Amino acid sequence: MSKIAIVTDSTATLSPAEVEAFGNVFVVPITFMINNNVYPEGIGMSNDEFYAKLPTLDKLPTTAPPTPQIMLSLYDDLVKKGYDQIISIHLTAGITGFVNNLRMFTRNYQDAEIVVYDSHMALSPMGYQVKIAAAMANEGVPLDHIINTLNQLRDSMGVYFVVDDLKNLVTGGRLSKTGALAGGLLKIKPILTLSEDTHEIIPIGKIRTIKKALVDIEERFKTVYEQRTHPLHVMLMGTNNEPAVKKWEADFKSRFPDVSTEVDQIGPVIGTHVGNNAFALAWINEM
Repeated sequence: MSKIAIVTDSTATLSPAEVEAFGNVFVVPITFMINNNVYPEGIGMSNDEFYAKLPTLDKLPTTAPPTPQIMLSLYDDLVKKGYDQIISIHLTAGITGFVNNLRMFTRNYQDAEIVVYDSHMALSPMGYQVKIAAAMANEGVPLDHIINTLNQLRDSMGVYFVVDDLKNLVTGGRLSKTGALAGGLLKIKPILTLSEDTHEIIPIGKIRTIKKALVDIEERFKTVYEQRTHPLHVMLMGTNNEPAVKKWEADFKSRFPDVSTEVDQIGPVIGTHVGNNAFALAWINEM
């Protein structure tokens, strides 16, 4: 029987305890650079330290995915540990070219079968995919069945989010300045999502305040909830605002008591682009 490893990157926001519990999950950090100092996400600087520093910076931090050499070295190490199949799950190509580049560099890898998988998202929804894949692999489920399940989960996902200030998204190139200006979004709170085809960040609404934006996001989710054909799991996320996100969860649960939820804080790599006090609601079929 094949031995399957699950590889992912640090934007999956998995805790060390979760990684250790599965035993077959391996996380590669994405790095961010501040004032020429490089920090591996989850290792070099705490979230609190990062978000305290972010508003004081004259220049937006830069982020960099693992190099192909780092990834190939990890795959080689996994082969030495007896893994002959690897599912490498990463943040969407709509945000970074990393996953497509990785596909190219692993195309001729001979020592194990590698499936480079675009999660079509990042953060907790990607982490959810990783945890399901890891659990199935530990149960001896064949690789093709795991991929089929991941495809079904991926098709069920969606996200709405709001940022306090669009400056970081525009400066970092994750949202075009033309699109932001055309929508009159720079001075208000934009409701954003990922496009269905390319999974790039697009604006879909504009609200005056964060409080009203959260209500708007819940109303948009209500339509998804009413059309669901399967129980949903919802992930409520934020940047440097955990008490506010937990309050949002309580409000959300009062409206949707039968929906399972979790709360998470967004790390520096994604936080670089969405800034302080962002809020996100993502959903996926519950398993």
